[in-house]
Amino acid sequence: MMRFFLKSFITLLYSSLSLGANKKGLRALKYHSIRKEQKDDNLWSLDINSFSDHFSFLVDAKIDLFKIDELINLIPDRGLVITFDDGFKDNFEIAAPILLELGIPFSVFVITDFISQSKKGYVDELTLKEFSKNPLITIGSHSCSHPRLTNLSLSEIKKEVSNSKDYLEGLLGREINAFSYPHGLFNDSIRQEVIEAGYKLGFTSHYDVNKKTQDKFTLNTNEIWNTDNLTNFQRKINGDWDWLKYRNL
Repeated sequence: MMRFFLKSFITLLYSSLSLGANKKGLRALKYHSIRKEQKDDNLWSLDINSFSDHFSFLVDAKIDLFKIDELINLIPDRGLVITFDDGFKDNFEIAAPILLELGIPFSVFVITDFISQSKKGYVDELTLKEFSKNPLITIGSHSCSHPRLTNLSLSEIKKEVSNSKDYLEGLLGREINAFSYPHGLFNDSIRQEVIEAGYKLGFTSHYDVNKKTQDKFTLNTNEIWNTDNLTNFQRKINGDWDWLKYRNL
C-alpha cells in the first residue's frame, strides 16, 4: 500500500510539471486478467467494474481505437491499441463480451505451451480458434513457456519465438504478426530473432507513447494494474504515469 501511495505521489508531481501531458502518439495498453470479484491482491488482475469503467470512458471520450495490425504499415499519431498478455480464460469469458459489444478491437498475446497443455485458467484451443475468427480480435504470441528470454541461449530463444508462431499459425490457419516479450525483457539479439521468425511487430513493457518513428519491434506498452480505477486510468491515458519509463534505464 505504501508503494502505491509513493507511486501516486510521483505521478501527481509528474502531472503538475506537465511532463507527460498532451504527448502526441499512439498508446498501447496492456491488461492481463479480468475478474468478477472486487478484492484481489494480484496486481495483474483487474475487477470487472473498473474494466467496464475504462471502456465506457474511452467510448464516451471518442478516443480512436486501432487493431494492432494497423501499426504494421503506419503508427497513428493518436489513439490507443488494447492488448492482453498471457491468454487467460477470463480474457475471453469476461473481457471479450464487454469489448465486442462496444465494437472495440483488441489483441491477446498467448503462451502457447499453456494452451497445448490445457493449463488451468488459460484459454483452450477450441475457444481460441472460435474467437480468432472475429475481425475485432487479433491473436499474437507471448512465447512458448513465458521465460525470461534474456536468460536463455540463442537456440532456446529461437525455439520460444519461432515455435510459438508456428503453433498458432497451424492452429488458427492465419499469419501471426505480433510478439509480446515475456516480462517485457529483450535485447538486440532477441529483437533480431523476432524479426527473423517473421513477426512484424514486437511489444515491450516500456511506458510511453509510440510516435511514427518508433521501432516497430520495440513498441511501448502501458501496463494496467488492479489499482487502476477510472482516475488512475485517465492519468495513464494522459501520460501522467510515463515517469515509469525511467525505471528501465
